[in-house]
Amino acid sequence: MKLLLNIESLIPPLTGIGNYTLNLIEQLQDEDIEHIECFIGARSWPANQALTNCAQASLQYAQALNNPGAARESLKTQLRNTLRNWTLAYKAREMLRDLQLKLRARHRRDYVYHEPNFMLKAHSGPCVSTIHDLSFLHYPQFHPKKRVDWLSAQLPKTLKRADYLITDSNIIRDELIGDFGVSPDRVRTVYLGASQDYRVQTREQTRPTLQRYKLQHGRYVLFVGTLEPRKGVDTLLDAWSSLPQTLREEFPLVLAGAPGWQNQQLAERIKALEATSGLRQLSFVPGVDLPALYAGAATFAYPSLYEGFGLPVLEAMQCAVPVICTDDTSMSEFAQDSARLMERSNAEHLRSHLLELLSDPALRQQLAQSGLQRAADFSWKRCAQETLEIYRQVSPA
Repeated sequence: MKLLLNIESLIPPLTGIGNYTLNLIEQLQDEDIEHIECFIGARSWPANQALTNCAQASLQYAQALNNPGAARESLKTQLRNTLRNWTLAYKAREMLRDLQLKLRARHRRDYVYHEPNFMLKAHSGPCVSTIHDLSFLHYPQFHPKKRVDWLSAQLPKTLKRADYLITDSNIIRDELIGDFGVSPDRVRTVYLGASQDYRVQTREQTRPTLQRYKLQHGRYVLFVGTLEPRKGVDTLLDAWSSLPQTLREEFPLVLAGAPGWQNQQLAERIKALEATSGLRQLSFVPGVDLPALYAGAATFAYPSLYEGFGLPVLEAMQCAVPVICTDDTSMSEFAQDSARLMERSNAEHLRSHLLELLSDPALRQQLAQSGLQRAADFSWKRCAQETLEIYRQVSPA
């Protein structure tokens, strides 16, 4: 069997879909696949070269952020790309990419094409698409309008064309079946995993990383994710700001993540809390630092309104850090009773969980162990093997 994978999501900084694509490729290299070809537009590479390219690009991105001059050039490049995307409408851009793929279609006819980022490109052979979430439909106000319009128009086409669909959770699977009439035998939930880099670490093991960020092991509340309204950051700020001052001083709130869509007001609020309340904003944190950052946290809070899976929750659980996340979401689906669950957008509910956990070390330890045990049920290896079963089901060979 030959596999074709779109790797546009591997352009840094990696989002959740980027991490999904990266880990899937890494694990699939160990499976019985004749050849894995990775592409962006008209360019393609074998899997090992694609991973090397991603690692180098991520390193350059991290270095640019640490170099003010380089960071300015990086921001200029991002601005040019953003303007290009707005000027060259989604439809025209995707038509161009489809045309590029069609020029090589006859050479790839016997490949199984997996689109890990929603919308299928042109391919004459069997197609599999991963639909991570439908947030652009449920929360369109948190996405650029052009992106919402494009995805809304193209999703039904992908659902119709795909030989098989993958979702990250049963919640998303049920939405596809109930809202779009997808046949249940054409869609399967394949849970994600967390890298083995995310593990329990002692104070001594986290010290080198935490010292660079001026943090103390077990003495901060952590959020990791894009800083935008959909992630519930405003709710987290409300909850943490209302804690007793002594507790906020002992456990400062640390935000690690790149800025997202419609976050100007949020950014202004974060800046004000940095100046007056001791909040710490780390912005983008290189992947190599994240495991220690997780492992050193007293509590991980992730009040996101909606997730396809919620990978940061699993990463925190695998580091034996007590987690608070949103009920009635995919996060609560896989975390079950191994995390404290809060009502969506309920700052008071989140505050009570924070107050309870930060005031009780024994309770934190109990919840951390529960999360660690639950996290053991998930892995990228399992994700890749279950995905491979789907490839074989649709493969012509």
